[in-house]
Amino acid sequence: MKLANKFLVFVGAFTASLFFSCGSTATMEKSQPAKPVEKQSMGSSGGISSRTELSVGSIKSHGLDKLPKRLTEAPKFDFTGDKLQIELENMYYDNFEVIADDSASGSFGLRLEDESSWAIAEINFPAGSYEGLVNVYAPDTKKSRFNVYINKDSYLVYGSEPPIGKYELTTRSVVSFTLDQPTTVTLKIQQNDVNNPANNGQTGMTLDYVLFKKVN
Repeated sequence: MKLANKFLVFVGAFTASLFFSCGSTATMEKSQPAKPVEKQSMGSSGGISSRTELSVGSIKSHGLDKLPKRLTEAPKFDFTGDKLQIELENMYYDNFEVIADDSASGSFGLRLEDESSWAIAEINFPAGSYEGLVNVYAPDTKKSRFNVYINKDSYLVYGSEPPIGKYELTTRSVVSFTLDQPTTVTLKIQQNDVNNPANNGQTGMTLDYVLFKKVN
C-alpha cells in the first residue's frame, strides 16, 4: 500500500472513532434523569393569640370545643383554708358574653353586657374577717366600674384609673366584711347599685374571677 493511501485510511479511522465517541457521550448525557427542582415551602401561622377574644358563636370555629358548662342555678362553694377563687364562668349568670382568652385564668372570662347582666354564687364562710377582689380587664376608664354584693350589701368595685391594659385585681376597691358566725353568703355581681344609683357602674369590662382572702 502506498504511503498516501495509508495516511488516508488512518485519518478516516481516527475521524470515525472521534464521531462515535462524541455520539456516545451525547447519548449518555441525554439518558441521565433530570434533577428535581427544590420547592421552597411557605410557612404559615395560625391559632389564637394570647389576646384574641372570641364570642360564644365563634369559639368552636376556632377549635375550642370545651365550652364552660352553663349552670341553671347558683353553685355552692365552701371557704376553706386562707383563700377561695371562683371563676366567673363557674357562676350562675345571665346576659354575660363568654370570652375565650388565653390571658384569663381558665382561658375564659365573662364580659358584662349591660345593666341586666348578673352572676351569682353561694359561699359558706366560717366566722372571720374577709377581703374580696375581682380580676378584671377594663378597656378604658368609662368601662371599669361595677358592683359586688355580699348578701344585700353592695360594694362599688373598679381597677386602676386609667386601666393598665391587662387583667388586674381590684386592689383599689377591696370588698371587706366580717362574719360573727358561720354564714352562707350570696355573692352577686352586676352593674348597678339598687341602693344608690350614684354608684352605678358601666358595661364592657371582662371579669375573670373573684378572689376571697381571710384576714383574721
